[in-house]
Amino acid sequence: MKNESSGLVFDIQRYTLHDGPGIRTMIFLQGCPLHCFWCHSPDSQSFVGQLAVMPILCVGVEDCGECLKVCKQKALNKTKPTYSKILKKDITAISLDRNLCSECGDCAKVCYPKALYFTSKSMCVDEVMKIVGKDRLYYEKTGGGITISGGEPMVQNLFAYELLKESKYRGLHTALDTSGCVDWGKYEPLLPYVDLFLYDLKIIDDEKSSKFIGVSSSVILHNLFNIAEKKIPIQIRVPVIPSINDDDENLKTISRICKKLGDSLDKVQLLPYHKLGTSKYERIGLEYKMPPVDPPSKFEMQRIKNLFERDGHNVIVG
Repeated sequence: MKNESSGLVFDIQRYTLHDGPGIRTMIFLQGCPLHCFWCHSPDSQSFVGQLAVMPILCVGVEDCGECLKVCKQKALNKTKPTYSKILKKDITAISLDRNLCSECGDCAKVCYPKALYFTSKSMCVDEVMKIVGKDRLYYEKTGGGITISGGEPMVQNLFAYELLKESKYRGLHTALDTSGCVDWGKYEPLLPYVDLFLYDLKIIDDEKSSKFIGVSSSVILHNLFNIAEKKIPIQIRVPVIPSINDDDENLKTISRICKKLGDSLDKVQLLPYHKLGTSKYERIGLEYKMPPVDPPSKFEMQRIKNLFERDGHNVIVG
């Protein structure tokens, strides 16, 4: 039977190894209610997707210019001639005036080098599962499966439900990567179809949580303990962000919370801060709010790993 339930998909990555057991396919759903200062996927935050610009890929209006022809809002303009590192010559590229742009996406449809692109596309369950099914042999050999992520996948909880349900029908291992920031009622229908939760714990202090990620930590903890009561395995993921959540008070509190999960806790995964997503902010016209800090050193990550291990946790880094 066809499943034509649809949602907005930000990306699909095959052959991933760090988001659940075995070889997996990651399905990233568009939209996130959080606004973490350090977010490495800001282009996944919008609930409807948005137009992104990568000027380095532009081949120039001399050889293309199709985007200028279809832009009804006149939001695209020619730049001064600049040197293209890819084409090894000067080109007249384009710039985007976001105050005029309606994000209709017409320019992205005609931009063959993908200098203009939309951050998400509508896909139905059958379309997604067709891609997932290509790697079934790898899942069977390695104990892998699918991981639903985002953004925050529970923004599209009905679509996530259909994907998880269809995956379990096909006998696949399923994981849900979530920040725990939506109402508990959205999680309950999914529980029979989730084999593993990848659950973010960032900041426990309510005031700091509201400041740096945009929501209170109380709902996140409420959902976490509810999941633990259902005896579903949970892998806690802790992003280690210098000057924001790497203080011992916050880390020790997270460790104590992990102990309260009992047998539901599978492991603790420490994720060191990195700067790989900073260029994405410019592509979509957003400001990168994270203060200038260096990623934590290997020595610091080992120190934090030791802190959690002293409480008896199974800990991995990265």
